[in-house]
Amino acid sequence: MSDSSFFTILFLSSISFGLFMGAYYGTMEYRIRQKLPLVTADCFCPSCGHSLPLRHQIPVLSFLFLKGKCRFCHAHIPLRYPLTESGFLAFYGTAFLLFRRMPAAYLTLWYGFICILLTARCGRHGRHLLKGLLIMALYHGIMALLYLILYDAFSL
Repeated sequence: MSDSSFFTILFLSSISFGLFMGAYYGTMEYRIRQKLPLVTADCFCPSCGHSLPLRHQIPVLSFLFLKGKCRFCHAHIPLRYPLTESGFLAFYGTAFLLFRRMPAAYLTLWYGFICILLTARCGRHGRHLLKGLLIMALYHGIMALLYLILYDAFSL
């Protein structure tokens, strides 16, 4: 495989993971602050409590398609959610571009970034925050393992 194909696959993987981690970060931050379960089968509208179908949970795109409002109660979705998702996309992509030859470095930066943000935003919620950090460690650990396998497979 050519270097440009290798670069493209890893870069797209990086920004996709950043986008989805940004979405999950927003959900997790809300749930930590509200002392709600951190891992559940569904997401819901904080205004009306209606369970959101998967098509309404696509980072950034759902916000645009729904025109920033809940489909069920028409309450405004805070702009911070798509901005957070976009910020994660930008950070994960930038970390990849800067450290792509050192995958352990940017994988560590990714997890460090989310830990710092969660701690800064939810530091007063000790035990719930610790659970959130452990869940994020699990997600990032799985992604890092897959990423390193992909990296090794394409770098041969």
